[in-house]
Amino acid sequence: MTMPGERIAPLKALTLLAGALFITPDVTHGAPQETLCVADLDQPVRVEVAATPESRQRGLMQRESLAPYTGMLFRFDPPVSGAQGFYMYRTLIPLDIAFLDADGRILALRTMTPCESRDPRRCRVYRPGIDYAAALEVNAGFFRRHQVATGDRIRPAQEGRCTPK
Repeated sequence: MTMPGERIAPLKALTLLAGALFITPDVTHGAPQETLCVADLDQPVRVEVAATPESRQRGLMQRESLAPYTGMLFRFDPPVSGAQGFYMYRTLIPLDIAFLDADGRILALRTMTPCESRDPRRCRVYRPGIDYAAALEVNAGFFRRHQVATGDRIRPAQEGRCTPK
């Protein structure tokens, strides 16, 4: 999900954490998947990786639900301007978004609500105000419920598990 009217082409192949995250295919939505550890949570978060310009633009549009401890990860190489954000056009469920630096540190958190307009230009754009290398979307309220804050880190799970830092 990118800003309305913005071209996806400049958003190249994604590479956060220099390929340190392992990727496995998932038949559920045909997207690569990764397992991440968010801050100090013991429970890993399974994410779909928006790995193509089309999947980044589509994001979680038209999904009627998102299972607990799941989400979508967007990576950008080179990092994206903090003036560029995400919008909720054709997105049916409220989402939290964490904007990340290249080391997985959370730079900004936002809660996004579905846009009911049929015109994407009328949808609110959620911007972090700082350049970012990735963004993680999860169900709305996830970060607050788990006391995840700016400055916390998102990192690859080790053998599918989250271990103390």
